[in-house]
Amino acid sequence: MQIQFRMKFVQHWVDHLGRHRYRIRRNGKILGELPVNGEPSSPEFMAAYHAVLRGEKPAQAVADVAALGGSGSVKAALDAYFAATTFTDLSTSTQALRKSLLKGFAQAPVATQALAQMDETFIRRWLETSSTTGVKRTRYLAVRPFLKWACEQKLITRDPTDAIKIKSKEGDGHHTWSDEEIEQYRNAHALGSMARLALELLLAMAARKGDGVSLGPQHRKLVNGSARLVFTQEKNRKHNPVTVSIIIPDELQAAIDACPPRPEQLTYLVNEYGNPFSKEGFGHWFRKKVTAAGLGAHCVAHGLRKAACRIMAESSCTSKMIMAKSGHRTLREVERYTEKADAVIMAEQAHLRVQAAKRKTVVALKAEVA
Repeated sequence: MQIQFRMKFVQHWVDHLGRHRYRIRRNGKILGELPVNGEPSSPEFMAAYHAVLRGEKPAQAVADVAALGGSGSVKAALDAYFAATTFTDLSTSTQALRKSLLKGFAQAPVATQALAQMDETFIRRWLETSSTTGVKRTRYLAVRPFLKWACEQKLITRDPTDAIKIKSKEGDGHHTWSDEEIEQYRNAHALGSMARLALELLLAMAARKGDGVSLGPQHRKLVNGSARLVFTQEKNRKHNPVTVSIIIPDELQAAIDACPPRPEQLTYLVNEYGNPFSKEGFGHWFRKKVTAAGLGAHCVAHGLRKAACRIMAESSCTSKMIMAKSGHRTLREVERYTEKADAVIMAEQAHLRVQAAKRKTVVALKAEVA
């Protein structure tokens, strides 16, 4: 038998008994030997190879993989993961994003290699090739659930991402539209245009992009004498569905009346061909409308959802009132909007109290003089 292969740091020779021998030599130092007559493409061989590089005993790594019946290839594990309910229960958009990232992660020659070689060092190197911290965290959030699932299914003995922590970048996220930016957009896109309807719909409903493009006449209900839009939010629809019932304000009703849907139309927002938008398609289209209004690229659709929360906070709405409309499940995100608004309101109240105190002092002094 003649074997030809190339693996980093591995030396191969045939001993006097005709056995194929392998050892790892790095920087002139022998780190350890690999299984005699081992098949380099086997899960056991690869487990031993990476164990030696980590400074661990290869025999234990081989035993662990053998006990599991062989870990199989990365591609085989991914195919099984994509068909598992752990993955299919995720939202459609999350599935699409994570599948794209994981397929990119498992490109050749990684796809055909043993899952056991997915050690911490390998994962860290892949994460470090990310262009930004945000991309790095997105990759991490895709690969960690996969490897955790692989552990639960006993395809590997440990999760190599356990020791990896990616800090999220501190910040306010998407820009919150100001009142001036909203008015500038309205001045650029008159009632009767789809662009105007898009703004009024997202702002009035405090809607995410995915919900905004799906809302239509079928969601209009009469509740307690008020016309409302009643819908279940797209996010977490499979696990923790949130249904909101929001009164249609005058601004939105005027925009709908000026741009009425056709009888067969199931969404208020349609593209130039009269068809419903996809989330991605709407994002590109809305960006063009923002540019046409003379606004910067920081004014994105999600910023209108944040603006709606800000406006409610500045109108002295409580966090729970805002949650009832926005559909947030926790106070944490809502409070990010209300903290700044509360500060503005309290500053105004402080100013009014100071002025009132000054007037009271002046009156008292005048009374003493008299």
